[in-house]
Amino acid sequence: MVRPFSLRDWSLLRRLSDEGTLLHAESALTRSCQPLRGALFNMVTRGDAATYVWRAENGDSSGFVQLLLPPGQPHAQLLCLGATPVDGADAEHSSSINEDAWFFLLDGAVAAMGQRGIHSVIAEVEETGPELPVLRQAGFAVYTRQDIWCMAGPAPSAGDNQLQLVTEADEWDVEWLYAHTVPPLIQLVEPTPPQEGQDWILREGDDLVAVVNLRDGRAATWMRLFIHPNAQARAGEIVAAATTQARPQPDHPVYCCVRRYQSWVQSALLQSGYALCQSQAVMVRHVVKSIEKKAAELGARLQTQPAHQSTMLEGLREPQPFR
Repeated sequence: MVRPFSLRDWSLLRRLSDEGTLLHAESALTRSCQPLRGALFNMVTRGDAATYVWRAENGDSSGFVQLLLPPGQPHAQLLCLGATPVDGADAEHSSSINEDAWFFLLDGAVAAMGQRGIHSVIAEVEETGPELPVLRQAGFAVYTRQDIWCMAGPAPSAGDNQLQLVTEADEWDVEWLYAHTVPPLIQLVEPTPPQEGQDWILREGDDLVAVVNLRDGRAATWMRLFIHPNAQARAGEIVAAATTQARPQPDHPVYCCVRRYQSWVQSALLQSGYALCQSQAVMVRHVVKSIEKKAAELGARLQTQPAHQSTMLEGLREPQPFR
């Protein structure tokens, strides 16, 4: 049975943390992910994370799953999942993932998210990694793919940097650009632009043509670009200006995440000195909330209501003889 983390699970989480698989690229690259520390911190602060544990009935297997819950968002992000590894003999011929433990943990986590009112759960995995087929079997589907580019500095010269910090007056235009840049299918699970970090914008006259979102972590900076398709010709200029704002350093690089629906941005990144470091699939499982109880209540109410003849039956009369 999957249940919320408690202090009695301290040793389990400590033991399995090294076996954990990170399923959120930003967390993996920009800050050190420590599942036990995150679980303990969330117990005290009731922050934006949730940790669940599972033990097999025979005691031979156990695992944990940790999720991020962005404030005000209808989705949860799988952060880390760890389980007792499979036997070495099996691992020679198949994935080393403990599939049974993963299925229990994923199903339990999705059910728990449904009770919290979450609509979907997102995971990011390597395109060719063993996690992708396991997540498929667990009910996740690939919604899009993304490439992650790295710049370790120094930043190229941006020339005349026209990026401006976003203001409250720009919020409507930012939402408009997001709606016209991100495909509707992706907006079902990510309905709004990133809510954390610092936003920079570029305008052409009164029109907003680009938004740059920067989130600074302990180990690196994470960058997302939202560029209107009509501004493709300015992609190189926008990338250079955004990199200048991010200020990459050898010990604090900048990672730029580009979804495949904006694949044309990648040539601008390459020309600006970025190097491709990862290609991933973004997988989503929608949370289905059971309504059996409500349906039963509705049936009971219908049984107590008197039956009335329909208007169609009321309109029927005895046939009149032909005269």
